[in-house]
Amino acid sequence: RGRGPSGELMSTTPFPSSRRKPVRQTKYLIGAFLIFGAIGYLIFTTLVNTGQPYYKKPSELLSKGASAVGQGARVGGNLVQDSIKQDLKSNQISFVITDGAKNLPISYSGVMPDTFDKATEVIAEGKLTADGTFNASLVLAKCPSKYDAANVPASDYRWQTFGSNTDTNTNPQNPDSSY
Repeated sequence: RGRGPSGELMSTTPFPSSRRKPVRQTKYLIGAFLIFGAIGYLIFTTLVNTGQPYYKKPSELLSKGASAVGQGARVGGNLVQDSIKQDLKSNQISFVITDGAKNLPISYSGVMPDTFDKATEVIAEGKLTADGTFNASLVLAKCPSKYDAANVPASDYRWQTFGSNTDTNTNPQNPDSSY
């Protein structure tokens, strides 16, 4: 501390310490308000959006009529058997999905998922056109959840016995045969 020209005591800091605390507290309060506000917003939007389905069924999309044309949407349904038409040269594929009430033709240009030929359910993301075709930009295929062993020849199975003294692989259905 020093003395000024008229002899009064002077502080070496430019502002008194009592003024700095409220400014610092205000900054912390504003920062905390912004952080808690952002967290609250994220929680609110998550709770509001949880009731919306991941995709619409064909009948839901088509019931919107002309208002659905050109709007981005995600649609899902069961693949109609024997509806797949593929042009290998242009990498274009078209197929039909259904929800049991309405059928929706889908057109897609690109590489199809590996499980598409065995798929029972398909989800497509894209836009509905005025002619009623859904132009997909993304196709997801759900593989069948049930393993069908009836289609696999018995010769494809390899059985191995563990814990026995023999080193041979045997078929449990016919113990006399070995591989």
